[in-house]
Amino acid sequence: MRLGGTRWLSARYAGVLVVVPTLLALWATLAAADARGTGRSAVLAEAGAVIEERSIVKIDNEVVQGSSRKASATADYTVMLRSPTGRHEVPATFEASTDRRQEAGGELYVAYVPGQPELGAIGDDQREDVERQLAGRAVQWGDAWVIGGFWLLVTSFLTVGMWGAESIRRPARTVGPDWKAVRVTATGVGTHTDAPPPGSPEAADEKKRRENTRKLQCLMLDGRGREIPFHSQMAAAPAGHALSGAQGWLLWHPQQRRGRDVLAELVGDDGWQLPGAVPVQVAEQVAEAGLTVPAHPDAERKVRMLDLGAGWLVTASVPVVVGWLVALGCLAALLLVPGEGGWRLWTVAAGLLTPFIGHFMRAMASMDDGDDGDRTS
Repeated sequence: MRLGGTRWLSARYAGVLVVVPTLLALWATLAAADARGTGRSAVLAEAGAVIEERSIVKIDNEVVQGSSRKASATADYTVMLRSPTGRHEVPATFEASTDRRQEAGGELYVAYVPGQPELGAIGDDQREDVERQLAGRAVQWGDAWVIGGFWLLVTSFLTVGMWGAESIRRPARTVGPDWKAVRVTATGVGTHTDAPPPGSPEAADEKKRRENTRKLQCLMLDGRGREIPFHSQMAAAPAGHALSGAQGWLLWHPQQRRGRDVLAELVGDDGWQLPGAVPVQVAEQVAEAGLTVPAHPDAERKVRMLDLGAGWLVTASVPVVVGWLVALGCLAALLLVPGEGGWRLWTVAAGLLTPFIGHFMRAMASMDDGDDGDRTS
């Protein structure tokens, strides 16, 4: 009698759209962060380090990012620190990435503890960067605002796009005698071509007809000998794999439409409900052929939204699952493993690219399945 709405399904989907950009923003933050001296900066900050300008007495292992004099560089810089006695100075060497190439005799902002030169030092040509390292921040405030702005932009765009996809959200509804019902059996996955009917404004000429023709990969249902395409909120290939052979009722109300579809619910005999839609033309043709019967609600029968539970791995795309596992492993390594060097950049790149590769492989597999369906039909 009562069909569940998609409130929690929409909330879970929206949660994914927020979590994914958040992970990407975190990866970008870790990629932008300079991990050098992280342990030393914490020791210096705890010991009450001060920041002073100090002259460079020696430069070793310099790597310049370009041929210009203003090009950024990474090198080991040696400066002289005040000793506890004050009679002579003590050399201290640290690695730093500066915004422009430095020369011996130039000055850097250096953080050290005046009475304890044995603790070493950290430095940079930007005072803000030295303050950032002492404070334990991953990036400077300016960079954080840029990353946060992009995160907000992407998240808002995805959330608004999801809200605009009206077929995703729907309220709970009460089934009445004016609903249509047809007994169906899930037969697998297929491709349905939804073309506008002849004589309609959408088919006024060949160009408009092509523009308004859709190709939908659907879960195919057999309704009393007639094939009914059902494009559900579960991807067609996993739905066909998990539900092939399942029997139940396909329910819809003729007036509950969105665009060129009529909202429909597939209710299995064993108590699950799968929301989706059927093209309006197909629904009308099924009704005109006399295949439907008025729905007879049963107040005692309860249904719940289809949830495969632990069986979701059976229908999950292996490349996508592997891609996200690798990505989360990369993220854990960046957060938990101290260290420095080029491995961090390569780990960030792997964490960013692997999920995209997994989704691309799934999309290519879906296209191949669609082509096979076209050739079969």
